[in-house]
Parts: sequence; C-alpha cells; structure tokens
Amino acid sequence: MLSQLLQAFQRLVSQLKSQFVWVRCWLPIPRHFYGFRRETESRARLRLRLRERLRRNPAERASHQRNRRTQRRHLVMDYIFECFFDDTFEQISRNGLQDRQSRRDVLDHLSSIIKGCSGGQNSQTDEVAAIAVTAAMRYHRMAKEQNGQVCLMGKYHNILYIGLRTCWDWGVRDSEVVVKLLVSIYECEKTYERIFLGALFGPHAPHFIAGWRSDFQDQHENVRAMVYFLKHATREQLTLPVWIPRFEQERQLRFIDVPIESCGKSSPLRIALQANAPELLLILLRYGAAPKPPDGGASVIIALLDKLIEDGRNYSFELVMCLKILLRNVVMIEMPFKVYGVPSLRHLCRCCIRDVLRMHNQLPNGIDTLRLPKRLQRYIDLTEELEGPEAQDTEDKDQQREKSSAKCKLGSEVARLDTISSAGESEDESENQAQLLQAVTDPEKAALAAFMATGDGAYTEEACPPDFDPDFPPISLPGEPR
Repeated sequence: MLSQLLQAFQRLVSQLKSQFVWVRCWLPIPRHFYGFRRETESRARLRLRLRERLRRNPAERASHQRNRRTQRRHLVMDYIFECFFDDTFEQISRNGLQDRQSRRDVLDHLSSIIKGCSGGQNSQTDEVAAIAVTAAMRYHRMAKEQNGQVCLMGKYHNILYIGLRTCWDWGVRDSEVVVKLLVSIYECEKTYERIFLGALFGPHAPHFIAGWRSDFQDQHENVRAMVYFLKHATREQLTLPVWIPRFEQERQLRFIDVPIESCGKSSPLRIALQANAPELLLILLRYGAAPKPPDGGASVIIALLDKLIEDGRNYSFELVMCLKILLRNVVMIEMPFKVYGVPSLRHLCRCCIRDVLRMHNQLPNGIDTLRLPKRLQRYIDLTEELEGPEAQDTEDKDQQREKSSAKCKLGSEVARLDTISSAGESEDESENQAQLLQAVTDPEKAALAAFMATGDGAYTEEACPPDFDPDFPPISLPGEPR
C-alpha cells in the first residue's frame, strides 16, 4: 500500500516538474523517491560550498536570488505564451491567417498579453516580446517535427510572420532570437521576399507579384523594418546556404544577398537597380550588399549601362544616380569597349577598406571604429564625396554652381581623358571583349565618357529638377550628417 502511494506521489511530482512548477517536500524521505536524480558525494559538496559562499557574501546571495526570480518569471511568461498559441490556433482554420487582417487581430491580442506580462512581472517589453517570439518558434518547430521535419505551411508557418512583426513592433534587441527567427523562415521558404519586396516596390506590389499582402503599413515602414533585420543579421554574422543554378553548387551567402524567388532568383541589389531606386541601392550597399551580386547573373554595371542607352541616350536622373552610387564601390570594370580614366589612390583605398569590412560583417558600424576623421568616415560610408580641399572660397562655389546649372548637358562637362591601352592586347576582338580592363576613377566620368565618346547625351527635361546640378552631389539619408 505504501509503495503504491509513493509511486502515485512520484508521478504527481513528475507532472508538476514538467509544468515548470517548483515543488518542495518536507517528508523525511530521500529526494530520489520523488523523481529527482540521486545526488552523489561530489554534487553534495558543491551544494554545501555554494551555500557557504552565499552565506559569507550577502551581495552575491542577493544576485543569486534575483537571477532565480528572473528565471522563474521567464518560465511563467513562457508558459502563458505557450497556452496562448495553443488555445488561439486551435480555433483558427488552416488558412485562417492568410489575409492580413486576421494576422493583425492575432497581433493585437498578443500585444495585449505582452503589455500585461510586462506590467505584472515587472519586465521590459522587448524582453517579454522576445519570450513571445521564442514561444511562436517552438510552436512552429513542434508542428514541423510531428510532420517529419516538413513545414505544414498555412497557419503553422504564418505564426513565424506574427513573430516577425512582434520583433519589429516591440523593438526586440536580442539579436540571437531575431536571427533564429530569420533562419526558421529561410528553412521553409528559401527566400526573404516578404521582407524585401515591400521595401522595394511598396506594400501593394507583393500582392500582384507573389500573391500575399505585406504586414507593414507603407513602404517607408517596410524599409525601416528591413534595416532593422539587416542590423541584427549583420551583428550575428548570419550566412545561409543558397543553391546557385549557374555555378551548380551551394554557396554561403549573407542575409542581404539571398536571392528573391519571385523575381527570377535575383539579389535585392539587382532588383533595386531594376526598380530605379537609388535610395534603396545606397541603403543596401551601406549595409554590406555585394556590388557584384553572387546570384549568378550578369554584371549589374553592364546591365545598367545598357539600360541607359535604351531611350536614345536621354538619361533619366534616377538611372544616373544609381550608376554613380554603384561605381563608388567598384574598382575593376569589365567592359567590351575602351574605358577612360585612371583610378585615384583615394578611391582604391575606400574600396579596399569596404571589402575588408564587408568580409568581416562590419558594415556600416565598423566604420565608426576606424581612427579616421569624420569626413573620411563619411566618404567610406558612401554618404559624402571628396572633390578637393575642404576649405574653398564661397565665391568660387557660387560661380561654379551658376555655370553648372546653366547647362543641362553632360557631354560638354565631361573631359575626355587619356585612353588606357594595353601593350599585350590581342588582335582578336573576342579576346578583347573578355579582357578585364583596368580600374577607372573618377569612375562616374569614365563610365559616362564611354558613352559620350561619339555624341553628347542629354537628360530628359522631365527628369531634371529645377535646381539640377550636373555634378550630382552625393545622397545623404535623413538624419545622417553630410
């Protein structure tokens, strides 16, 4: 009879332990009868040493008690969110989270629980949100394991985007949690189009491209969210295995270079060039996008130059800005025609520094750690161009602006530089086209001079703003120093 009671009590304690409940029993019976592991002599000595150390050091004892309380609060909140997802998703059909409004309803309910837990447990909202995201990932993982490591999609996959939106809404600062969420999304979709498409084309375009609606209100919010996830991915040095059909092999690519499936498996940088978005192009390059995308496509510079001459050499303002920004990151240009100009040491140094920082996932935050003047840091960060000495007479600047604004043609402004000729150049034209030409800088003038050699290209009047400057001052993002 007594043995049966002990077995029943042991099962009860095991169930309580599985529910994260601390049980203390005062019966004079060894602890291993209640389901606890039998303590060895070494473990008993460690426990006695810990008690003695905590008794002698009151400050450490207070810290130990505080950590135990924190862990207990986390366990309680984790259990609350686990119950929330279990109860909520049982009442939702398989495709119940397909529309955006349904996801917002679940997010509103989840936000209310996060606020309540933050106030009741005296914790920061971002920490509580991180616990909620972890519970969502665990729900997705358990559903995936029950299906033989195959995602069930539907509501079982859309729960990850509820966690994605929760990270953005509450500003989760735990990069490890954010990166785990990004990895879970990639394991199921093999792309991040639901993060990048809304930033590139706006919140309504993804509905026509991929058949789903963006979870963000407008394009500006989507761009800010994209930068938020780029920061966390860069901080954790996130790399993902991507199959490149052209090379017929799998390569490790950074989060910012992962191709987008619904856009011909092109990288976000290539899509930003196709969309004529110089602001987004600058953001991607500043955060470490490769100027030569590793998606197996053609050279983006050649594609952009071909696009420039489609309209009879009437260059649009956005295309030329994209070309100028892209050439700030390029040292070598492979072209089937001759190129004018020679690289400056300043430009070569910038490209070399950016390549090293990109290799170690330190763009753009690593630029601030360089012991360089602020002006050079902005030059390396692509937010300012150095055209000469910093101190110049204001009268000379005004005269140059008046002269440049009076002319809207770039052909007369670009001086033809000496042609780079190779002594060992082959007579075969096919070999000349495949030859890698030397670097050019000032790269903007060299690339445009290649097209201006036989004629003068003019900008369209629609693309020229009233205060248009042919010298193209560098782009500066809102809130950044010029």
